[in-house]
Amino acid sequence: MADKTPMIEARHLTKHFASKSNRLGGETLIVKAVNDISFDIMASETFGLVGESGCGKSTTGRLLIKLLDPTSGSIIYKGRDIAGYSNREMRDLRKELQIIFQDPFSSLNPRMTCLDIITEPLLVHTKMSRAERTEAGYELLNYVGLPKQYALRFPHEFSGGQRQRIGIARALALKPRFIVCDEPVSALDVSVQSQVLNLIVQLQEEFDLTYLFIAHGLNVVKYISNRVGVMYLGSIVELAGSDEIYANPLHPYTQSLISAIPDTDVDNKRQRIILQGDVPSPSKLPTGCPFHTRCRECRKECKESKPELKEVSPGHQVACFLY
Repeated sequence: MADKTPMIEARHLTKHFASKSNRLGGETLIVKAVNDISFDIMASETFGLVGESGCGKSTTGRLLIKLLDPTSGSIIYKGRDIAGYSNREMRDLRKELQIIFQDPFSSLNPRMTCLDIITEPLLVHTKMSRAERTEAGYELLNYVGLPKQYALRFPHEFSGGQRQRIGIARALALKPRFIVCDEPVSALDVSVQSQVLNLIVQLQEEFDLTYLFIAHGLNVVKYISNRVGVMYLGSIVELAGSDEIYANPLHPYTQSLISAIPDTDVDNKRQRIILQGDVPSPSKLPTGCPFHTRCRECRKECKESKPELKEVSPGHQVACFLY
């Protein structure tokens, strides 16, 4: 169960990318992937992050473990601001901050065996002997439910779900404290998604892990998360406990996401909220609230200034002028 001690804190975190225009001699565009977001992830909890493709979820995850350097803002891990740490300074922290990637095939080296992939972090970060690394690799395979005899197989010899288990085992190799789960089940068949999710939950309980769980689907996030943040165009528009955000979504964008979840109650189906228009380009963000171009509740003030994320009830924050 999550306690009240922050494992990692984002403070005014921002990430912009420079992108060349497709036109010959065109100007350089600034893609504003993450825009001044702040939140905490408590020790031992699973913090879910949801939103449409391109909203900045994966960029946020990579920023928190310093796979990307922020443009501005702070990343506070165990009381230290690591935002400005160099690769050399991050080396020891790499053991504690890991990631499970979305695509289990492209994230694995096709020329390495399963055992070599899992034990490579031990080769880089420890002084273990080859025999000790091999024994640790077998133990990791057991943790993720793969037989010992699979150790010398190559990635192409596994199914999608098995490859993701290898990725999970690799992330566990250095006994991390915080793991970014970047849409770990979205590339898998529906039949194996629940198996992998159950494994992730089981490992959290066994090793006292803290997760940032990134996903498109709110139904998946509800199952696994303690708290949920909803992102739109690089900003967090709502943040609340998992049960609260489903029972009482406040932001119009969150309400539309909730309405899109398949409803099994035939007699009491929820009303589907269809958003109008397309998501604006992150290189040309609208003025004011980033969601106002698609919002059915849009007011004049929404077009002129950006609402701040504020608490409207205990533990429930929303960035909307309606509240």
